[in-house]
Amino acid sequence: MDIIKQTITIQNKLGLHTRATIKLVELVNNFDATITIKHHDKQADADSVLGLLVLETCYGQEIEIIATGTEAKQAMFAVTKLIENKFLEDQ
Repeated sequence: MDIIKQTITIQNKLGLHTRATIKLVELVNNFDATITIKHHDKQADADSVLGLLVLETCYGQEIEIIATGTEAKQAMFAVTKLIENKFLEDQ
């Protein structure tokens, strides 16, 4: 089983807020993979809106993404693209 780790900076001005979190959860549910997001000393599964909101990530902060499973590479690519594209928001 693949385990992939990547650190990325939050690009959108509002950080990992509710709308962005919902987009992330919907995205990761399309893959046969488990995605975990780490921020400082907290971590959450990327399929949990509440868990992700508790991370309190803001613009410019780094998070670590950990992907495991048969589609870990595809899931990591999709998640990093969503974050790099500012969760498809104007801000």
